[in-house]
Amino acid sequence: MTFSLRSLCTLVALAVLTLSAARADDRVYTDLHSVWSVSFIETHAGHFDDYIANLNNIWRRYLDEQKKDGDVLSYKMIPIAFPRDGEPNLMLMVEFKNWAAFDRGNDYFDKLAKKLQGGVDEATQSNVDREEIRELRGGFAGREIKFKK
Repeated sequence: MTFSLRSLCTLVALAVLTLSAARADDRVYTDLHSVWSVSFIETHAGHFDDYIANLNNIWRRYLDEQKKDGDVLSYKMIPIAFPRDGEPNLMLMVEFKNWAAFDRGNDYFDKLAKKLQGGVDEATQSNVDREEIRELRGGFAGREIKFKK
């Protein structure tokens, strides 16, 4: 009996899917939960309160609009105690409903920029201005997992 490459690939794919399905049932966690975006910020010396005021004026308004739309579930600001020189002193965390809500397109954010700041140019300028008082020191996004009951 001879197998074509296509048949062999089909058999391998079916075997992998079968093993993956069995493996998924063995997991002690589920991963169909919210998506977290975390940013690490280092505010420039003497500008922590200025940066928080900026967040209150702009960042918070965007997130509150996204909460109204059902995309953002929550957001948090966590000051980091005892950072060393060059390390972040603030962590910003945003909880999105899912990956789709996290990855809204330019059209959505252009409409928000127009509504909240008058347009994309104004929103871009506020991002440039923010660079005067802080440095972005990295971040990540990931989906929350939870233990099964």
